[in-house]
Amino acid sequence: MHCEPTPPADLDQVTVVSVTYQSEPVVEAMARTLKPFPHVVVVDNGSSDATVPRLRQLLPGATVIARTRNAGFGAANNQAMQEVTTPFVLLLNPDCEIAPATVATLLAALERYPQAGVVSPQTWQSDRAPQMCCRPAFFEPHPGGPYRVPDGICSTRWLRASCLLIRSDAYRQIGGFDERFFLYYEDDDLCLRMQEAGYGCLLEPAANVRHAGGGSSRPSWRTTFRKHFHYALSRHLAIGRYVGRPAARRYLLKTLWGAPLAAPLYLLLLRPHYALKWLAWGCAMWSHVLHPRRDRAA
Repeated sequence: MHCEPTPPADLDQVTVVSVTYQSEPVVEAMARTLKPFPHVVVVDNGSSDATVPRLRQLLPGATVIARTRNAGFGAANNQAMQEVTTPFVLLLNPDCEIAPATVATLLAALERYPQAGVVSPQTWQSDRAPQMCCRPAFFEPHPGGPYRVPDGICSTRWLRASCLLIRSDAYRQIGGFDERFFLYYEDDDLCLRMQEAGYGCLLEPAANVRHAGGGSSRPSWRTTFRKHFHYALSRHLAIGRYVGRPAARRYLLKTLWGAPLAAPLYLLLLRPHYALKWLAWGCAMWSHVLHPRRDRAA
């Protein structure tokens, strides 16, 4: 009789949650990463490519939820959490590669620090290119100079959401992600609310993860526009919540005045990516003016 190998006890405590959108190019690598984990939930945010059928083919033991529309990163993670029964959840971007031993290192960090609610590994784009994984809150002064990987585990105000190991009870206690952050700043908000609830946020540089960055969705001008659009909306919301409504209004007015000037200027300078960014920012702020309830600063 053929028996499936029993997963290590530490992995059995963790559910891996991943959110996909037009992620077909990374599905095979994603499946190789997730196969060792006994509990996997994937929420697809309305992909029109072969992401969902390929995932179901390559990860038959995973729970794959196919949404009919893209509700955003936070909403998809919150939906996935309804399927989680383990004490820990690992939020993992589709373009991240993580080894079971790395997850064990993250679990050990939360065991050593019971007041911590979330811990992040150090992510790398390449062997010599670390990504910023800890910093002050977005509204606090930032140290100058390039990012340096900390020498040891440290407490921080912000963690990159591409890979986070979270206590499931802590996640539920704070209500998970605020779904008004469709994309961007949801990690800032999650970390800050964790700290408001009395939980620490840790970076464990002894745990290392490869993160391609920008590889979760197929690139296109439309995708780039949407990302910049939601960045501006989320920044406005975050400023309103953590800095104040007057600061949010100043950001709104600055963007509304700047976009009509900056977008055509960058086109004349043959820098279309910057022109697209400013166009998206301006459209985002006009959408807030026309539909303020969709993005009301708290």
